[in-house]
Amino acid sequence: MLAFFVFAQAAALRGTGQSAADAAALAAVREARDSIYEDFLTSVGGEGGDLAEIIAGGPLEVGSACGEAQRLASMNNATLVHCSPLSDRLGYSVTIETNDSVAQTVIPGTGNQTARAEATAVMEPLCDVQEGEAEDDFPELSCESDTWKIDPDSEISGFEPRDLFGIRLED
Repeated sequence: MLAFFVFAQAAALRGTGQSAADAAALAAVREARDSIYEDFLTSVGGEGGDLAEIIAGGPLEVGSACGEAQRLASMNNATLVHCSPLSDRLGYSVTIETNDSVAQTVIPGTGNQTARAEATAVMEPLCDVQEGEAEDDFPELSCESDTWKIDPDSEISGFEPRDLFGIRLED
């Protein structure tokens, strides 16, 4: 009976760890998406980089995204062990270790065991840039939800980071 209790404790700790890893990975991707959105707004204003490259989403930075992953891991009583952008698609991979452990038990080797968990979150572009027909035409942003006319002289309203990119956990 005691072995089942220890197993249940370990399973609960593993579940808590996986939740912390999922939250950390999603936080990293959300932070990256928000950063790309700021680049997008700068580009629309005529001061930034190539709009099509920004909409494509790359390359991702580590700093603030992994800092946000650490913050979420800490909020979930875990420590971020690893955080890095994915090399083959837009997203981040994280590994966490729980700060809690399985309590001391009469079963040797089970006390003070923490759990490690990994998670990957990805960002999927939802828009394409459609260049204007004439050279002086402003481009349009064709998204799943709507089409937006890009005009540096007017403010984009009602457009949010989630309109540019969807985010999700990957199996």
